Amino acid sequence: MNLKILLSGDGGQGIQLMSDLVCRAAIQRGFFVSHIPNYGLEQRGGVSLAFIQISDSEIAYPKFSKPDITLILSHQAEERTAKFSITNSQFSVKDYEEILKKNNIPHQSYNMFFLGLLARMLGEKGVLQREKVFELLREKLEKKPNWEENKRAWELTKNIRY
Repeated sequence: MNLKILLSGDGGQGIQLMSDLVCRAAIQRGFFVSHIPNYGLEQRGGVSLAFIQISDSEIAYPKFSKPDITLILSHQAEERTAKFSITNSQFSVKDYEEILKKNNIPHQSYNMFFLGLLARMLGEKGVLQREKVFELLREKLEKKPNWEENKRAWELTKNIRY
C-alpha cells in the first residue's frame, strides 16, 4: 500500500498543521511517511501545499504527480493543483459549501471540517485512527479561542458522505 495525498489551500488555512497531524497519526500506526511541505509566499496570500505519502514499506521517492486523495480549500489552490492528475478522491470547499453554511460552520473552521473528513477516510482505510488525529488536534488547539467552533466542525464529519 502506498497512498499519495495532496492538501492545498491558501496560506493561513492550516494546510501544514493538517498535514503534520495526519503524518504523526500514520506514524503512530507504524506506517512509513513522507511529507513535502510547499508554502513559499503563503503569508502574502500564496498557495500552501502538502504532499504526503503513507506506505507500509519504505518510500523510495517522495514526489508524485498523481495523488490518490486531494483536498482543495480555495480557488487559488484549485488553479495551482490543476496540473496534477486527480484520480479517485477529491474534496473541495465548493462540494461541501451548502453543508458548511447550513450548519453555521465559520469559514476559519472549514479546515477542521475537512481534516475530520480526511481522518475518517484514512481511518476507514486503516492508515490511522481518527480519534488519534483528534487527540493531536486537541493538544495543539484546545487553548485557542475558537476551539469549540473547530471541535463542532470536526464532529460534523462523523456522518457526512464523502
